[in-house]
Amino acid sequence: MSRSSNHDSSWSRRKSLFSLSALTPVTSNSSDGSMRRLKKQPKVFTDVNHPDLARDEPHSAPPLSESPKTTRPSLSSMKRPPSVFGSLRSSIRPSGDEKRKEDMLGEPLSTTSSKAPSLGFPESGSEGVASTKTVVLHGEVQTSAGMFRKKKEYLVLTETHILRFKSQGKAADNFSVIPPPIGRTPTIRHGSTPSAGSYTDLQTLSDTSGDRDGRVPLRQVVAVHRLDDGKPYFAIEVCYLDEESGQASSLTLQLSNPEERDVWLKNVHATVQHPRLQIASSIATFNLESVARIVERENDYDPNNCAIFKVVQRQSAGRTAGRSSSDDLAKIASTVVFLAIGVHKVHIIQLAKPIARTSSPSLALNNSQASYGILTLNALKVSNGDDTFELTFRQPLQRARTLYLASSSSHEIAARLHSAENFLRPECGHHLYRFTVPPEVEEILAPAAVSDEENACLDRTLTAYCIAYGVNPGNVRYTINYQCEDAPRFELLGPADSRRADYGPIELLAITRALRYNESFGSMSFANVSLDGLNGLHDNYGQEYVCSRTKKGTLIKLTEEELGRSCLLVQEIRALAATSKKLRRMDFSNCVTSKAAATMDQPNEDETTRKDIGCGVVEALFPLSKHQTTNVDWVCLNGIQLTETDLDYLVGAAVEKSCHLRAIELNRCGLNDRSMGLILDALRAQDNTLEAIEISGNTARLNPSIFDSQLGVFGFIRKLNLSYFSRTSGNEPILQAETLLTWRLQELRLSGTTLNEASIDAVATYLAHPQSSSLHELYFDHAHLSGKDVATLLHSMSRNPFEARDLHLDISQSHITEDLLLVTQAISSGLAPSHLSMRAVEYREEASFRKMLNALTQNKTIRYLDLSQTALPGDASEETCRALERMLAENDTLLELNLSGEESRLASSRFGSGINQALSGLKQNSTLQCLRIERQKLGFQGASTLADVLKVNNTLRELHCDDNDIPLHGLTDLVNALIENTTLVHLPTMADGRAAAIKSAENTMRNMSDPQPHSPVTPHSPPPSKHSPFDGASAMKRSFANVKKTARSASAYTPSFPALPSHYRSSSASHNKQSSPSTSTPPSTRTRQNSSSPMAAPTSFTMQDIQTTHRLLTEQWDRQCYRLAQYLDRNWCILNGVPVDIEVEDEAFERPTSVGSISKMLERVKNDTTPRNEPPVYFDSPQDVQAPTDLFDEKAPQLSIPEKKGLSFKQFIIDSQPGTPDTDEVAANMKQLRVDTDLNAVEGAGTPTQATFTA
Repeated sequence: MSRSSNHDSSWSRRKSLFSLSALTPVTSNSSDGSMRRLKKQPKVFTDVNHPDLARDEPHSAPPLSESPKTTRPSLSSMKRPPSVFGSLRSSIRPSGDEKRKEDMLGEPLSTTSSKAPSLGFPESGSEGVASTKTVVLHGEVQTSAGMFRKKKEYLVLTETHILRFKSQGKAADNFSVIPPPIGRTPTIRHGSTPSAGSYTDLQTLSDTSGDRDGRVPLRQVVAVHRLDDGKPYFAIEVCYLDEESGQASSLTLQLSNPEERDVWLKNVHATVQHPRLQIASSIATFNLESVARIVERENDYDPNNCAIFKVVQRQSAGRTAGRSSSDDLAKIASTVVFLAIGVHKVHIIQLAKPIARTSSPSLALNNSQASYGILTLNALKVSNGDDTFELTFRQPLQRARTLYLASSSSHEIAARLHSAENFLRPECGHHLYRFTVPPEVEEILAPAAVSDEENACLDRTLTAYCIAYGVNPGNVRYTINYQCEDAPRFELLGPADSRRADYGPIELLAITRALRYNESFGSMSFANVSLDGLNGLHDNYGQEYVCSRTKKGTLIKLTEEELGRSCLLVQEIRALAATSKKLRRMDFSNCVTSKAAATMDQPNEDETTRKDIGCGVVEALFPLSKHQTTNVDWVCLNGIQLTETDLDYLVGAAVEKSCHLRAIELNRCGLNDRSMGLILDALRAQDNTLEAIEISGNTARLNPSIFDSQLGVFGFIRKLNLSYFSRTSGNEPILQAETLLTWRLQELRLSGTTLNEASIDAVATYLAHPQSSSLHELYFDHAHLSGKDVATLLHSMSRNPFEARDLHLDISQSHITEDLLLVTQAISSGLAPSHLSMRAVEYREEASFRKMLNALTQNKTIRYLDLSQTALPGDASEETCRALERMLAENDTLLELNLSGEESRLASSRFGSGINQALSGLKQNSTLQCLRIERQKLGFQGASTLADVLKVNNTLRELHCDDNDIPLHGLTDLVNALIENTTLVHLPTMADGRAAAIKSAENTMRNMSDPQPHSPVTPHSPPPSKHSPFDGASAMKRSFANVKKTARSASAYTPSFPALPSHYRSSSASHNKQSSPSTSTPPSTRTRQNSSSPMAAPTSFTMQDIQTTHRLLTEQWDRQCYRLAQYLDRNWCILNGVPVDIEVEDEAFERPTSVGSISKMLERVKNDTTPRNEPPVYFDSPQDVQAPTDLFDEKAPQLSIPEKKGLSFKQFIIDSQPGTPDTDEVAANMKQLRVDTDLNAVEGAGTPTQATFTA
C-alpha cells in the first residue's frame, strides 16, 4: 500500500486535478474570497489527539513513536494555496483495477481511507507521542454555526473526531494520507521546536464554527441528520453535547450536491454508531441523577424500568419551508435535551444550565419541560437514512402534537417505546398507533411478555391510561364479582371522590379503553354509573381508537362511515363487545339519560342535529349481534328511556335469527303498548335461545290472553320479571299454568303486580307440579297478598311436611293479618320454604305478632328469616318480648335472622326497650350464625346484653348492630367480651356512637358556656374598660397564631397504641344522632345557679380546650376499634385454620378499666389546660361580640361573628386546621378581625400604640 514520494506526489496531484471537474466549479468571487487573508487569531496550541487508545488491527500503521520525532514547522512565511475540493465519492479506497478504470474515464478517485498516524502536537514545546488514528473521510465543505458564521473549511473525519482546518494544506501537514494542494511541495517535517514567531501560525484549526479547539469528539455527538427545508443546498447537522460544561453545540455542513451530503452523512453516522464510541458516549452520572430526580417528581420513576437518552429536539421542515434566504438555515432551532422513558410517560427534560458562558456558538437551552403519556402515542416513525425520528402524541378530544427528534439511539428508543407499550397494554392484539420503523428496528424488538397478573393486568393498564390522560387513577373504583352468573364480573362503582357524583368523559374513556381486549371477564356492569358524558360526544381530531376489527383480526361488518360517525359512547361500547371473546353479558342499567331530539321547526340545524341520537348502547351492541361479530348475548337496559332510534336498532336485530339473544332486560324503559308489542313480536325469532325476559315497570298495559300467547312461543325461559305490571281488566290469569309448566323457571318476580284469584291459582298449580323443582326465587312483595293467598302458596310448594324446599319466598308488605291463622298453621306445620322474607308487615294487634312468633318457634324448615321493619301498634310489651326471647332460645333451625327496625321521617318501627331483655335468649341458642339487629335503639343496655351473650354463645359468626346509639361504654363491653369469644368474625365499630359522642360534647360545652339569668358576674366576664376593642388587636394577632400552632400540635398527636387500618377509622362527622342514655348530661340548673358551686360561673372554652376534647374522644374510640380489629383478626384465623395466638398481645395495657363521662372529661380538660389570654372563639354568645358602632364610620358595615351557633362542631374543628398565617395575611385581614372579634375579653397589657385608639 506504500508509494514512493515522487509517485505519491504525482498521484496526489493527478487526483486533485481530476477532482476539480467532478465538483462544483469555484467562481471568481469564491476564489477571491478563499484567497482573502483572515485576521489573525489569538495564539493557542491545539492537540488533536484523543485520549482513547488506538484500535489494534493487523493492517494498522505503526505508532508514531517508532518514526523519527518531528515538530511542526513554522507556516508564517508560506503563501496560502487556493482551496481545492477533495473527492467525496466513497469512503473506501478503490482497488488497482478500479483506479485504472477511473483514470481512463477521467473520474476522480475515491477519498483515501488508509490508516495512517495523525500528527501529535507537543504540549508547551515538548515532544509527545500521538496515538494511531484512522482518516475515514476528508474534504472541503462550508460550515455554519450561526446566521453570520459561515466559512469554508477543510474537514477531516477520523474514528474519534471531526477535525476542522482552514485549508487542505493545513490538513495535509497533519495527515500524510491527505494530499497537499496543487502547486505545493510536501513539507519535510524536522524534529525542531517551533519558535516564538511561528507560534501564531500554529493556530490552524478554525475556532469560529462551533468549538474553540477546532474538533468535535464523536463520543459527544448526539445526532447526525439532514437539514431538508426545500432550499437549493444540501446540508447535514451534527449536534453534540459536552456534559462536563453543559454546553450543547451544532455543526452544520453545507454541500453542493446530494451525493456529497449522503457520503458525509453515511460516514459520520456509521462512525458515531461504532460500538466503542457508543460505550464511551454514555450519559454522565450527575446528569443521570438529575434526570432521575425530575422523573421521580413526576411519580414515574422505577430504577428497573427507566431509560434515558440524549436527543435533539428539532423543528419540522414544514415550518422553515417558506424561508428564502440561505442564511436562514441557521435559524432552524435544534435543542439537545434528555428523553426519559419512565413507567407511564415520556419526558422531555432540559439540560442543566452551564456554570459559565462561553463564546462558542451553542444550541438553545430548552426552558420548558414536557411529559407525554406512553398510551397517548399516536405514531412513531424512525428514519432509515439518518438519526431523525418522530413521536406523535394525542390526548382525547385534542389535536395531535408531533415531536421532531433526532438521536444516534433512535432505534433503541423505538424498541424501548414498543416494549413499554406492550407492557402497559399486554392484552392488545395489535398496535393502536402507526409504527413505521426500518427493518433493523424490527429485528431488535423484544417479544411480547406473558404476565400472570390477575385480571389480565387490568390495574396496570387502567393506571397507565389514567396517568396518560391526566386523571387520578385513585378516583376510579371497581370490584370483581366471582359469585354471580357469567362470572367473573367487572362492576364499575362510583367515583371515590365524594364531591363528584359522576365520572368525567376523560375518565370514562380511560376505563373503557383499559377494558378493551381484556378477556378475563364473562360480564361487565356499568349499572348506576352515568355515561351521559360520552353520549353525543365526538372526537374530531383522530380516529385511531375507532375499532374496526376484533381481537383476532375479523373485520366488523360496518362501513367506515358508520364506524367513524358514531359518538364516543357507541365506539367504546362497540369496541368492548367486539374485542373480547369471553364477554357474554353487559349491564347498562340506569347509565344513560336519553337526550330528546331537536325539534323539526329549527331550519338552521342540519339533519344530524335534528336526528334522535338515542341512548347509544343499543346502536353499539345490536348491529354487532346481528352480524355475529360479538358474543355478548345478554343485554341489560334497565332504567334507560328507549327512543325511536333505539327501537329501530333493537327490532332490526331481534328479527334476525342469527342474533342468538339469550336475554334482554327492559325494566323501566318507558315502553308503551306499541313499542312493547313490537319488541315481543320481534323476539319471536329468538324462541330457541331466549332465556330471560324482564319488562317490569313500563307503562304498557297488556292483555293477558295476548301476552300469554306471545310468551308461549319461548321454550327455554328460566327468568321472568313481570313486576309492577299493568294489565287490562278481566278474570284471566296473567299467565296460564300450562305456559309456566313449559319452562324450567329459576326465578319468577311478580312484585307490585296486582294478582287476582285466578293468577294465584295458576301459580299454585305450577308450584305443586314437579316441573317447578328448578324454581329458587319467587317474589310477591308489595303484591298485597292476603293470609289466605300466602297459605295457598305455602301448601302448594311443600312436597313433604317438615322437609324444607330450597326456595326463597318473599311476601313482604303483604296483608297476612287477614286470615293470619291459616299462615301460622302452615308455618308451624313445616310447610314454609328454607328462605322466608316478611319485611314491613304491619300488625294492628300485638297478639297477632305473638302468634307469628310462636309459629316460627315451632317451625323446623326455615333457615333464613327476615322480620325487619315489623310495625307494631307501639313498643313491644313484656309478653311479646318473652315470646321473642323464647323463639331465640328454642328455635334450632335458623341460621340467619334479621330483626332490624326502621327510623325515617315518615315511619318508625322498632320493638322498644324490651328487646334488650329478649336478646338474652341467644344465650341458649346453638344454631344461629348471623344476627342483624340495626336501628333498634339498643343503647348501652342492649350492648351490655349482647356482651353477656357473646361470652357464652359460641356459634354466632356475624353481629350487625349499627345505628343503635351504642356509646363508648357499650363498645368497650362488647370488645371485652371478645376476650373469651373466639367465633365472632364481624362486629361494627359503632360509627354512629362516635358521632353522637362528639355531638354530645359540643352540646355540653355550649351549655356550660352559656350564662344563666340569675348567675352572678363571672370572673370571665369582661369588666368595664376604658379601652377600645382595638386595644387587643396585637394580642388578638398573637392569639390567632397560637390557636393555629395549638391545632397543629393537636393534629400531630400520636396515640399510645399502634396505628389503625384505614377501614377501622370512622369519620367524626356522621349522622346527627341523639346521645345515648349513658351519655352524661350537663350540670343541673340548680348547680349552675348556686354561686358557691364551682360550676356556678359559665365556663369559657378556648381553642385548646376544643382540640383537646376532640383528641381525647378520638383516642378513646380509636383504642377500642384497634382492640376490636385484633380480636376479629384472631377469630378469623381460628375459623379458617390459620395458626394464630389465642392470647392478644399487651391486652392488659390495651384494656381500659373504665371510660370517663363527657362531663368528667371536660373538667379534666379545664384543669389540665394552661390558661391563655385568648377570647372565646366558638361558644361565645352573639351579644358579647358585637362591634361598637360609635367607633366606625356610619357607612361601614356592622359585622359580628357569622352564625357560630349554626356551625357544626366537626366543621369548626376542620376549619381550624394547622397552619400559621404569615404577617401579610394577618395584616390584610386585620380590619375583619377588628370588627368581628370581642377584644374586650382579652386580658393582658396592651402595646404602646393602643393608646391612640382609646375612646
